[in-house]
Amino acid sequence: MKPYIPLGIYLALMAAAFAAPEYSKLIASVAFFMALGQAVNIFVGLTRYVDFGYVAFLAMGAYGVGVVLTYLPGLGLAALPVGIALGVAMAAALAAVVGAIALRLRGAYFAIATIGVNEGLKHLIVGANIWGGGAGLILSSAMFREFGRETALFLSTVGSTALILFAGALAVVAMYLIQSGRAGYALAAVRQDEDAAKVMGINPTKYKLLAFMTSASLSGLLGASYFAVGNMQVFPENVFFIEYILDGMAVMFLGGAATVTGPIVGGLIYYFARDLVGQVWPGAQALVTALLVFIIVVLLPRGIVGTLRLHLPPKAREWLP
Repeated sequence: MKPYIPLGIYLALMAAAFAAPEYSKLIASVAFFMALGQAVNIFVGLTRYVDFGYVAFLAMGAYGVGVVLTYLPGLGLAALPVGIALGVAMAAALAAVVGAIALRLRGAYFAIATIGVNEGLKHLIVGANIWGGGAGLILSSAMFREFGRETALFLSTVGSTALILFAGALAVVAMYLIQSGRAGYALAAVRQDEDAAKVMGINPTKYKLLAFMTSASLSGLLGASYFAVGNMQVFPENVFFIEYILDGMAVMFLGGAATVTGPIVGGLIYYFARDLVGQVWPGAQALVTALLVFIIVVLLPRGIVGTLRLHLPPKAREWLP
């Protein structure tokens, strides 16, 4: 398996964002869906466990940057990497806690266990007035103070786009390393028959937790890049928006679950399809998302890339992982 093509796509989009800053926000929007699908794919695609808690990981990433910029003034340019590192660490820690408990469950029981993570954490932040509570965190003035006006505006446009694309590229590398290593074979066995995998000496919880925390960390990086840096604000209603779960899964299933290139193809198609629906039928994106997932699962259970790979010769499949 050679991930050169998906990595090349991310690098090309990054070059386009720097070459044409006026299109950076459009590229960021497309890249967000691509990277979200990549992050979801690392866990859901490799294990077939449906996780409804991804929004909480996105939120933790955003709040990490927001907390550093708001409550730790004077760091200057170091505030951004420190904030991103904190956000990723918070997302990973949340995944470790949730995963240690919920990953002992299977199928629908696991999905049900993760449903309350997003809303529970959101109401805790709002109800206890943590990190600005329901009023959220406005980061524009803090970013102007720490980075200077011009640098802050550059970071919110081209910089955030580059970070989103970096998160997607990092997810490609993580997916490649997991699939090509021992963890990939273990997760494939778990995906086929978890009880049989246990008999073979595989520890399913260990490998599922590895994929879960990797996926959550990348989601945290994506949340920090898209919400905190890109929008310069962190509102609970935005970062805990439940529809992002459907978006990530729709992108993954559309392109092809457990494939590296699938989320890129799925993200491109999904973004422009949603944009078209929004122009023709405003407010119906959520309905279209649900219908799209249903149609894909029924008609193309392997997704576009997964189906295409079936008709390619073995050597060609290496270039379309």
